[in-house]
Amino acid sequence: MTTADTRQVGAAHKTVTVIVDEEPVPGVPQHTTPNEILKLAGIDPATHYLVLVNGRHRESFKDQGDKDITVHERETFVSVFTGPTPTS
Repeated sequence: MTTADTRQVGAAHKTVTVIVDEEPVPGVPQHTTPNEILKLAGIDPATHYLVLVNGRHRESFKDQGDKDITVHERETFVSVFTGPTPTS
């Protein structure tokens, strides 16, 4: 195995810490899906979707929970509840 091959294998298994709803979520694979991030954050992907927050820019992963994405250290996300909103 060459040095380049070793780097590629290492990069494939690299984990990062991302922020979801202002809480750090360590151990997220760099190559993952929005649903996997939600699960690692303890949030049910059946009732939530993920939104990437980058300054004023927002990227929604609504209906794209199984999309392959690459995340970076300290990227910030918010979860959005999709269930019914209770009324009083």
